[in-house]
Amino acid sequence: MVASPLPRTPRTFVSPKTKTTTAPSSTGGVTSGLISQLAVVALKRRLKNQTGVKCDACANPADMLRGRVGPVTVKGRGWESELGLSCRGIEASVDICELDLGKIISHQKLRLIEPAKGSAMVALNGNDFANFITHPLMKPPCLPVVDGNCKVGEPGIAFIKDNVHIDAETGTVTFYGKYLGQTWQLSLQRGSVQQRALVTVKPHEPSPSSSQDLESIAQLLTKCVSDFFNEMVFELDGTFLTFKDMMTTDKGPEPTLMLALNISVRKFPSPGLAF
Repeated sequence: MVASPLPRTPRTFVSPKTKTTTAPSSTGGVTSGLISQLAVVALKRRLKNQTGVKCDACANPADMLRGRVGPVTVKGRGWESELGLSCRGIEASVDICELDLGKIISHQKLRLIEPAKGSAMVALNGNDFANFITHPLMKPPCLPVVDGNCKVGEPGIAFIKDNVHIDAETGTVTFYGKYLGQTWQLSLQRGSVQQRALVTVKPHEPSPSSSQDLESIAQLLTKCVSDFFNEMVFELDGTFLTFKDMMTTDKGPEPTLMLALNISVRKFPSPGLAF
């Protein structure tokens, strides 16, 4: 019923690199310090709650003349959005940001000319993970037909917000979902190099269905939900996040899931838009 974990290949869990910040450079009154300040102000306006927002940006004069700033690192603590997306901590870094200097000078606003790409590390407790999997922008996987019971295009498994548990000792995150009227237990753990996240699924409660039917559905759910996490693209109004790696830790007041993500920022979130 439960798929066996794939063979594990040792991997090193690497956090985003934080490079040493050089002295602020300036052109036309625009400094890397000003860019950092504008980024912090913009982020604070878009967050419902936060206990820390910091941005470090650096650039040499030649790059600044072309609107090129980098590396840029954003760090935060206790973030929560208007729609409930939350984290204990975050550190995101991009090597280069290409900005519209005219927009900065005339409107004191940051506008990207080219997408900025990098990586992020996000720390989630159980409540944060529950907020993530049930966020309005999170679209759960839609499954193919199962013995004629689920039609293509109809909603698949629906993740449940309650009873998320992070076990740092086993490296798993346990959560639950509803599918075909039944509750299923899902266990997320680090997979192999080929399959970075592995989610195994099993029935959580007795069912009138035969054990063979349940095993077939569990195997299908295991594959589909694992693929979902590995292939997921989570968009926050112009910022695209994809899964890279994960680990769990018990350092701190509570067990925490550390998610390593690839990020691509095509534009900064629009003012007043909830996410």
